[in-house]
Amino acid sequence: MSEHPPYTRILVATGGAPHSQVAVQRATRLARHFGAPLHVITVVPQGATPLMNAALAVPGAETLELQAKTDEYAAREAHLRRTAQDARAQGLQVTEHLVPALKAADAILAVAAEVQADLIVLGRKHRSAWSAALAGSVSDMVSHAAVADVLVVR
Repeated sequence: MSEHPPYTRILVATGGAPHSQVAVQRATRLARHFGAPLHVITVVPQGATPLMNAALAVPGAETLELQAKTDEYAAREAHLRRTAQDARAQGLQVTEHLVPALKAADAILAVAAEVQADLIVLGRKHRSAWSAALAGSVSDMVSHAAVADVLVVR
């Protein structure tokens, strides 16, 4: 049986939720173990939510929507910076990727291809197959479409 070569480029997706924090911890350990650089991606969701679509009928809603998007971008960027700083403090070489996208899975796959990641690490938000199917699971989409190995942590 041939041994799988060590991972040389690891990509981890994080948005700050508890499940993605677990993914970051696992990816950091693996990057240290294999001496691999760590690429950290945070996706900034684009497009209007159903609530925002309903609110657009209210005068001044455009200003509120723009402020909400600006705040979301700033929060995601700050999380990405803190995550990368924590990994660098552990001696890792880290590259940050802040990507606005309609679909998180597409953004993760695009960055994975761009950096030639051989391992993608993601957290799993949904606890059941039913909730994942109903809401759509980024980890399922990535694991089905990725060329690289995918580690989904719980």
